[in-house]
Amino acid sequence: AGRIAAAVVAFWLLIAIFGPWLAPHGVGAMVSAEVYDPISRQFPLGSDFLGRDMLSRMLHGARFSIGLALAAALLASGTGIALALVAAVGGRTADELLSRAMDTMISVPSKIFALVMIAAFGSSVPLLLLSAGITYVPGAFRIARALATQIAAMDYVQSARARGESRFAIAWREILPN
Repeated sequence: AGRIAAAVVAFWLLIAIFGPWLAPHGVGAMVSAEVYDPISRQFPLGSDFLGRDMLSRMLHGARFSIGLALAAALLASGTGIALALVAAVGGRTADELLSRAMDTMISVPSKIFALVMIAAFGSSVPLLLLSAGITYVPGAFRIARALATQIAAMDYVQSARARGESRFAIAWREILPN
């Protein structure tokens, strides 16, 4: 199952990188006089309501879709890991506050959150990225916090505390690499 998943991810990354060069037509080119052309040799995925080639549109759009999803995942993971490190080394109060804040964020449905963000700030790509990133931070936080608190209880981390290392040094040098 792992190899199949890696192959699918590699395929879509290649499509995102090389898709615009592989596309037989421009992204907005109206190449068919017929709307909703069926699948054919000329149009492998048919055409849309304006006579544009669907394959070309998918190959051009993959870069945007894959890139946005990757950026949102990196934003959510990075933020979740950073907050989990703060929770792991910040003491009980910091851990409780961050954990309850993440529980609160999980309780808000992601679609409602996105709609509120759009109503408040308008529609844009950076807002979409931020909205998707914020939505997935609690999940990343929970996973990273579970791992970080287990590592924080290890003997080598306790030794670093006994040596008088700062919380930042413990988080950066002892917990994060492990």
